[in-house]
Amino acid sequence: MFRIALFALLAACPPPVPAVARVLDAELAIAEGAPLSEYTQFTGHPLYPYLKYHHYRNHLDTTPTEELAAFLKENPRAPYSGWLAEQVFPIWLENGDDQAIIDAYSPWFADPGSECAWRLALLRQNARARAEADIRRLWLSQEGMEPACEPLFAAMRADGSLGNELIGARFQLAMRANNPTLAASLRAQLQGAPAKAAAIWLAVRRKRMAPEAVFAIALPTWRSAASADVLYQLAGKDPGQAAAFALRADRLDAFSGRPREAGRALSRVAAKLAQQDDPLCEAVFRLIPKDTHDTNTVYDLIAYEQRMNRWATIIELLGEGMSARQLDTAEYQYWLGKSHARQGDTAAADYHYRRAAQKRDLFGFLAAEKLALPYAFNDRPLTKDPEVYQAIVSSPEAYRIRTFLRLGKPERAAPEFSSLIKGLNEKQREQAALFADDLGWSIKAIALLAATKRWDALRVRFPTRHRGLIEDLARELEIGPETIFAVIRKESIFQTRIRSSAGAIGLMQLRPTTASHITDRYRIPYRGKKSLEDPRTNLQLGSRYLRDQLRAFGNLAYAAAAYNAGPNRVAQWLALYPDLPLDEWIAQIPFPETRNYVKRVLEYEKVYQYRMGLRYRPFSRGPLRPW
Repeated sequence: MFRIALFALLAACPPPVPAVARVLDAELAIAEGAPLSEYTQFTGHPLYPYLKYHHYRNHLDTTPTEELAAFLKENPRAPYSGWLAEQVFPIWLENGDDQAIIDAYSPWFADPGSECAWRLALLRQNARARAEADIRRLWLSQEGMEPACEPLFAAMRADGSLGNELIGARFQLAMRANNPTLAASLRAQLQGAPAKAAAIWLAVRRKRMAPEAVFAIALPTWRSAASADVLYQLAGKDPGQAAAFALRADRLDAFSGRPREAGRALSRVAAKLAQQDDPLCEAVFRLIPKDTHDTNTVYDLIAYEQRMNRWATIIELLGEGMSARQLDTAEYQYWLGKSHARQGDTAAADYHYRRAAQKRDLFGFLAAEKLALPYAFNDRPLTKDPEVYQAIVSSPEAYRIRTFLRLGKPERAAPEFSSLIKGLNEKQREQAALFADDLGWSIKAIALLAATKRWDALRVRFPTRHRGLIEDLARELEIGPETIFAVIRKESIFQTRIRSSAGAIGLMQLRPTTASHITDRYRIPYRGKKSLEDPRTNLQLGSRYLRDQLRAFGNLAYAAAAYNAGPNRVAQWLALYPDLPLDEWIAQIPFPETRNYVKRVLEYEKVYQYRMGLRYRPFSRGPLRPW
């Protein structure tokens, strides 16, 4: 009780930054070899376990096993326990200290390597039932492919625990993961018909046999898995050949045993064909099992039928090929509505438009305007439960999260947040999301609400961080603040230090070359790419770049596409489709990422108008005709 009360007091009145800084200085010193005994004054501080972790890390061979095990048992949820277990469990396995692993292990801190060490220790202590409980989950996961797990699986193979069925399932997983080396080693462990099936599959993947050789596999489930995998690979190389393979596989009923895998492969083929205006796309699309359609593939088929001016076929493909569950989206309903309208069936069009208009979505908003209905924002605010919220913010993890964020170290706060939410029920997770939101940590709040499917908590999911600065910039640049917010929400979810794989940085995800161009053009001080992590600098430059795209293209749809894919590409798309209305132009964007980006930015702009109490600007009164 005293410890809980202490953390509650610290959460309410956190120590001053200089005191915390001294603890972090001590941590660094210990990590570099200083003795822990010089920093006993920090005993009891919430960050003190980090000091002990670094001390133990430096003295794994000389620290008594009992002391290390006690530390792990005292901190069963902490990230530093996971890091320590990752280091010490292999040593204990080598030394035969199996019982220490069993006693110290916690599923809360364990990574796959530590879990495998624990299971191996149980196996060596003849606790076979515990060692193999839920082993299928680990064996058939990507994480279970870590080298640290191989000693466990070798022991299980030796005692016969891993039979043909499990080895075969892992072989198939390795093939789907494009890991033929692992697959080959697993094939050598198979016996009987599965071994023959695996040999044919591998030979096809290595181009030693023709793709159609997989049709000769005797086992139906193996034939289905191999056919789907081969089809997926063909789709990326030769969509025409893939289509012929798919049609033959269907005649031979080669996909029936693996509908999910078949749907993934067939969706890829259909999308590639549709993008090339190949009419075979329709035949392949019809082969996709219900509830397995890839969303972007559906959009590619809709765009193809629009290019062919075959609106009736859109109704046919969506109506006969997709389940009611899949069709319950604003965009699908919108296109069904428009397709029926093009066929002169106003009653059916009205029905589908009304279904679309119930959703908070770009196409829901367009449908609402068609029917002269208000937008459906479906806002369901999330409120604090004082007791549950207080229990969360009073935890030691919450204190450390708060401390690290205050020091500008989100990378250290992140594992603590993961520890905080482990094992929480849905209500507790919602309160943890509110805690993250109170800290201004929008990415964690939004991700947690997504995990609990609380899509309608708009205040948390669409924050207005940096509002004063953004509103000042919007007035200066004569653009709506909601437009800037929409781009930030889509680009970075308000992460100031995020960097993309393409090198874009910060709130508005600017590349350094773009930033340099903007600074040269507008004579704004710029201190290099590191300064793009500063919100003020990033917003100053990003807002001007966005304004430039709005001026160049005249509306947010084109500007958002240019912001994401580059102005030159948008100019090409406009030349290719010069007279399309907004809805159909978005459908024709050939890059799924950019297509989705434009949809979300237009949707988010409307949500931010609602959130900020701003006047709505209907699409029907915009510079581009909406439909």
